[in-house]
Amino acid sequence: MSDDALTLREQLRTARLRYADSAAELGTLLRLRGELTEAERLLRQAVEIYEAERTTTEELA
Repeated sequence: MSDDALTLREQLRTARLRYADSAAELGTLLRLRGELTEAERLLRQAVEIYEAERTTTEELA
């Protein structure tokens, strides 16, 4: 795999984790406001991203 592909892969990984972090944070805030349906959707999405990342990281090790 070329250095460019590795760099792009790392950038994509970083962007996905930042999105998951933001979704988790927003989901928590929405839960505190009582907007449970939207909070649950965001929190589940964040968990899916974290789990996928963990699986990918374990496969690369």
